[in-house]
Amino acid sequence: MNNEIVQIVNQSFDLETTESNFVNFLTDKINYLIIHDFNKLIYILYRADINETKLNNLLAENKKEDAGKIIAALFIQRQLEKIKSKEDFNSKDFNTDDGEERW
Repeated sequence: MNNEIVQIVNQSFDLETTESNFVNFLTDKINYLIIHDFNKLIYILYRADINETKLNNLLAENKKEDAGKIIAALFIQRQLEKIKSKEDFNSKDFNTDDGEERW
């Protein structure tokens, strides 16, 4: 598991986990929020830019699965996408050989 993801999850959900236990810990925390502080969970998912339609479809398609586990997987997937996007952006060369900036 990517250490950067662990740090993002720990910060987003106020956790202190390690790579070895963080998926289970995250799932438990999400299940706790579903029951005890749903508004906080919605806020966290909104800030993480989780696609609401995608989440609703996943939950509807997997009604017998642990909702916390589904949400955790989607949250991790989104964070990986953001990290990849950031890396791709930072690795691009925005200067051409002629000294002009590319947009």
